[in-house]
Amino acid sequence: MPTVVIADDSPTLRRIVTSVLSKEGYEVVVAEDGVEAVQAVFRTMPDACVFDVQMPRVSGYVAARVVKDDWQTADIPIILLTSLDAASDRYWGKQVGADRYLSKDFEAPELAEAVAEVLAEKAKARGGAPNLKADPTELSADDVLQRVCDILDRKLFETSVQAEVIQLAGDALSFEATIEELLKQLQRFVDYDLCGVLIPEERVAYVGVAHETAVSHYDEFLDSAAANLAEATGIPLPAEMLDARVADPDGLLDEDDDSTPMATYLSMPLRGRGGKVVGLLALSSATKNAFGEAALSTLKLIATPAAVVIASARSSQLV
Repeated sequence: MPTVVIADDSPTLRRIVTSVLSKEGYEVVVAEDGVEAVQAVFRTMPDACVFDVQMPRVSGYVAARVVKDDWQTADIPIILLTSLDAASDRYWGKQVGADRYLSKDFEAPELAEAVAEVLAEKAKARGGAPNLKADPTELSADDVLQRVCDILDRKLFETSVQAEVIQLAGDALSFEATIEELLKQLQRFVDYDLCGVLIPEERVAYVGVAHETAVSHYDEFLDSAAANLAEATGIPLPAEMLDARVADPDGLLDEDDDSTPMATYLSMPLRGRGGKVVGLLALSSATKNAFGEAALSTLKLIATPAAVVIASARSSQLV
């Protein structure tokens, strides 16, 4: 028997939803607000959820975000049930990960059909595999609120990083100065020895040096970046064909071959409109495993706005 968690601060709505779903053969677990909703989800690991949007303590939007943010519960389908039915409300419901959005003037068959649909979609996505569930977890109210705070902190960081990068698109800078500023911005968010932006249209590699680095490390970095750019664009472009422009005002490139070689390398295509590769972002470090989960997540945040900045700067240069 599939289990459905329903959360609504209205006793009347809870009774209605419970009655509808119970008649359809679902086991119903009831919560009265957003905090209880999250607790119920982690305690029971249900097959689906039906959340009201406007609830005390934590809204349905936030409860859905918390559920979708954890790998153990991310695949549980969520239906948002609310009297808020503006286009912006439906948009935000999709942004927080909701699978369906129903207004509170629903007919009983609509709700039953919505639950059946999300369960069927989940089963189809599994491709016939069994519905494996994580072990139940007991969360206190403080645990739930801490998860909410963690998400808010992360979203604020993400928004701030993206805003600072995209701001470069509005600055009246030359193309080369824009790329140099982009490299400086990246140094604020990720610790690296070398960072480069390769532009296939220009056949140029802009490289910033952040720490003392062996020339052999630099050569290996540029070779790897050129190979990755060729792979991303399908156009052979060896390092020797690139016009490498190195920003090294402090003379940190070291000719000593005994210096520490490259130990960690990471690259990411920068895709503009239509998925076209407008550049390649590459970083390296002499430290092993230098770029962990946090660095990778930050670079993913930066990739799209960086592509916008590069495309905008290049268009301005061509005018």
